[in-house]
Amino acid sequence: MKIEELRKLYANNEIDLKSYGKQMFENYEELFSYKELLRESRVKEILINEKEVLFKILRNSPVNKSEEYEIIMEIYKKDYAAIPNTILSVGDYEPIELDMVSRVAGYMKEGIFFDIGANLAWYTINIKKQYPEMRAYAFEPIEETFVRAKKNIELNQLEGTNIFNLALYHENTTLKFFYDVCESGASSLQNLREDKETREVLCKTERLDDFVNDYNIAAIDFIKCDVEGSELFVYQGGMESIKKFKPVIFSEMLRKWSAKFGYHPNDIIDLLASAGYQCFVIGEKGKLKRFGRVDEQTIETNYFFLHPQKHGQIISDLSM
Repeated sequence: MKIEELRKLYANNEIDLKSYGKQMFENYEELFSYKELLRESRVKEILINEKEVLFKILRNSPVNKSEEYEIIMEIYKKDYAAIPNTILSVGDYEPIELDMVSRVAGYMKEGIFFDIGANLAWYTINIKKQYPEMRAYAFEPIEETFVRAKKNIELNQLEGTNIFNLALYHENTTLKFFYDVCESGASSLQNLREDKETREVLCKTERLDDFVNDYNIAAIDFIKCDVEGSELFVYQGGMESIKKFKPVIFSEMLRKWSAKFGYHPNDIIDLLASAGYQCFVIGEKGKLKRFGRVDEQTIETNYFFLHPQKHGQIISDLSM
């Protein structure tokens, strides 16, 4: 029986002290199982107080394996698929992709990083922990998730990090989003999972090009974009900036999500190709390899877009 249920029974005198204590301890015994989870995952410590539950996550720099850095993230009820929960359950989260993002970011240690669809700010935190001199701009449209991401940034004391309660899109407006309470990373302009606890919320949207002008952004060196199907619209609203700054772009592209928005991932490949970009995926031995077209046999979901003129050294060093 869960702790909350037992406490209620005891408070209502429906269970005696001895039975209450025995059954409560059966819950406490699960703490010993957590030692094994900690031993086998990158979560190395769990901190519990009357206000919050925090995970301390330890990672190795992919550039210098002997260097470690610590990340602190809060966990929340119901959001079962949140990244820190996944790390504790299975050991890590997208380690191959994160390692490549970190290696590529090493070529622009004092550059500007845009985290579009930040969710709980996992990529922002990792990049800033490794490259403190980089400036980061994180964007999260769902207000409740934005508050959580902002707290994670504060917990990790990341100076030079800006976070905005905003969706980047192809027009400046206010739109209905679907906030997936139990899988916040699946929140989207479309009701992707159709979960019974998903809530409709209003979120502000803005074109990337307008944001760049409004905030006098002098450069963008790296864009990470994961917005659950509306990636094409982010790029459409930012093509002037993309052509001007030629950032590295790390993008999620899923056929099943883009179909809900009426386009195909190849439309993104074509749009960025019109700006001179080549598409890559992570291949054998952690190297980038050129990628052509998405078809029904494609298994990759994360892609890198590099501009040969600006990113020639990265392509030379990190591709097959």
